[in-house]
Amino acid sequence: GISCDDEGHVTGIDLRDNNLVGQFPVYTRGDAIDFWGIPVPESHWYLTKYGLANLYELQTLDLAENTLTGAIEYRPLYNLRVLTYFDVSGNQLSGEVETLV
Repeated sequence: GISCDDEGHVTGIDLRDNNLVGQFPVYTRGDAIDFWGIPVPESHWYLTKYGLANLYELQTLDLAENTLTGAIEYRPLYNLRVLTYFDVSGNQLSGEVETLV
């Protein structure tokens, strides 16, 4: 399930063994355009984040034992500064995630 604090911020996501299928849900948009219509360079990925990367108060994320695929893009995970538990084992993911906690 999803847990929230008193202010409505998402603090926990526990979807372990929940039959999830598809791409790992941390995304950045490479086709972002700023206010003036100028493309945002990839080096400014933090300006184009959405999905899990916007859950700044997320403390626990358990997506283990599903059928998630693709590469984990670790840079958006750096926004999750209070993350203390991260489990995506038992999926079909590639890539490395440095120690964030």
